[in-house]
Amino acid sequence: MPRKKQKVDTIEEIETNIKLLCDQSNNHMKVREYDKALFGYNQALELNSTDINALISRSKCYLLLGEASKALQDAETALGEEKNNIRAIYQKAESLYYLGQFEQSLMFFHRGLRARPELASFRLGVQKTQEAIENTIGTKPRAPPSAPKSGKSRKEDDNMSKSQTTRKKPTKADLERRNARKLLGELCVDKEYLEKLLLHPDLVRADTNTENISTFAKEAVEFLNKRQEFWRQQRPCTALPNHKNLPNDAMPKWF
Repeated sequence: MPRKKQKVDTIEEIETNIKLLCDQSNNHMKVREYDKALFGYNQALELNSTDINALISRSKCYLLLGEASKALQDAETALGEEKNNIRAIYQKAESLYYLGQFEQSLMFFHRGLRARPELASFRLGVQKTQEAIENTIGTKPRAPPSAPKSGKSRKEDDNMSKSQTTRKKPTKADLERRNARKLLGELCVDKEYLEKLLLHPDLVRADTNTENISTFAKEAVEFLNKRQEFWRQQRPCTALPNHKNLPNDAMPKWF
């Protein structure tokens, strides 16, 4: 008797099985059964080792299990299949953050923010990585306020402070900065941070053969400059105002 041919699953059947396994694992994730979820994702990736949805989901699961290195590996594999996948970009940024590679993490959070500026997760990622970098490299302490001189009366001090206030006028750089904040909104803070980051001496040491952080930062600044110029052309009324007519609340309230 002729042997029965072994049934070979079609591509559609494999994709259906992968989706079912991922859905089951997603349900386990919701109830924090991460080990069971990981088992399901592993089964799905045995059927197709390059399935992007399964890779990204397993990356998230690995992070919740505290295995950031494996999470990064899955995120990079997913990006190898689809380099602009927004979920994979986010997972790589998160994995790098939990590995303590804050500068590289910041670059990928900015990359995601440029692609999808409406997503709050990328903005929160930028904020937390900026804080982590500042805590790591330290910031310059502010000079303490000088004590008032005892030889002058309070009235003289008040008159001097008033005269200094009236004499001080906003410079062109100040007006440019205010104008940039009007045009870019919250992104202006990111632009200023990246410009300062590019000047930091420790940034050169953070560059590697695979991830040139300086290049990413320069690209982000160039993108924001182009966006600022675009909005300047769209809204000519935001051109640099005369400092005499500048309202006191020109700065956004959130800054």
